[in-house]
Amino acid sequence: MNGASRIFALFILGAIWLAGAAPVAGAGTTAFRHGIGITAMAWAAVEPGPGKAFAFPPFGGPSYALTSEELQTLRRTGFDFVRLAVDPGPFLQFQGARRELLNRVLVDRVKLILAAGLAVVVDFHPSDMHPDYTAQALTSGLQTPVFQSYLQMLRDAARLLGQFHSRRIALELMNEPPIAPGRWQPMLEAAYAAARGSSGDLVLVVEGGDEASVPAFMQMRTAAFAGDPAVLYSFHYYEPYQFTHQGAPWNAARYLADVPYPARARPLDDSLTATAATIAATDLSSLRKSLAYRDAQARLEEYRASGFDGGTIAKSFDEITRWAQSQGIPPDRVMLGEFGARETALQHNGERARERARWFHDVSAAAAADGFGWAVWAYRGGGGFALAESDAGSEIEPGVAQALGLGSRAPRRAEVMPPARAVPPMP
Repeated sequence: MNGASRIFALFILGAIWLAGAAPVAGAGTTAFRHGIGITAMAWAAVEPGPGKAFAFPPFGGPSYALTSEELQTLRRTGFDFVRLAVDPGPFLQFQGARRELLNRVLVDRVKLILAAGLAVVVDFHPSDMHPDYTAQALTSGLQTPVFQSYLQMLRDAARLLGQFHSRRIALELMNEPPIAPGRWQPMLEAAYAAARGSSGDLVLVVEGGDEASVPAFMQMRTAAFAGDPAVLYSFHYYEPYQFTHQGAPWNAARYLADVPYPARARPLDDSLTATAATIAATDLSSLRKSLAYRDAQARLEEYRASGFDGGTIAKSFDEITRWAQSQGIPPDRVMLGEFGARETALQHNGERARERARWFHDVSAAAAADGFGWAVWAYRGGGGFALAESDAGSEIEPGVAQALGLGSRAPRRAEVMPPARAVPPMP
């Protein structure tokens, strides 16, 4: 080998070493482009009685099942990662041998997902199953014993997941912190420091307060992790709530029914008539029924007046892009970490089904237009947000899969989404 050849060979070897050893902005984050939430370790059951102990072993019943066949179906549909929702409560309550077993359950689930050819975001997802470990309790203060325990849990989880040395694994520090951005900021920075202290290269997912809302996302101060190329910035999107949460008993849209998308897709009377029937069927008193209808009417009229449509979504996402650019965050490190719409009885087929599919299309297309990865909520369960065709089957609703730009199967339902309108370009 002559001198020139030696120099060239050394250059190539050096480039290969640098490519493997020195992460660059956005390196390894492209594994998280099209995802779906899975609740196989969420909402851990609590034993009956005053003891308030989580059932042991947790996540062992049929509702927590996760099979290789299901994961292969998701991969075949076109998803490249799953967002594994994990209730932190048992990890905080169990100690010793029980905690070690729980750690093994988590690692085994991660291995199962990876073996199916999918990447995984381990999403610590507080639930309301145990009063000591709700999201509100966990975020009651930086120096509270429960949050300090939460930080230790993140250290342990980052160490476990960091042992894989894989950019196909990410750790989401907390799902939807319920507190204001200013109060969440020091807790977020502490959570980031705890996880990063246990693993220098594990991909970490951060999000703002106010349940990961878009405004809170853009109030996040990024100085603590802006120079870390293995950080993804996540926000959640459920706008307009009148459509996505219609009929949800825990939401202000609890009595709304037959709400269209876009806002002016059908006459307002459709929604008013269906909503009145929903309220009439409740056991509320006459006075409370009247008050509920007036409240629902105001919400429906406000929604219609907004003219909410795909352009509204695209405009909101473009604002996020401009904020990310101002922070020096490339678009492939921004993630639409969760979005979804409940399926009502009227949306199983026909025009209403097409409206729901249109919403999924418009949200995912707007995210793709701005270069964001996304994760839809959810595969099963999730308070009516499930996208599986049935509890027994593993296939995703074909109309929604098509709307998301996924899926190779021909739709089994007679009517699917019509041709899509183009998402407005960024200004």
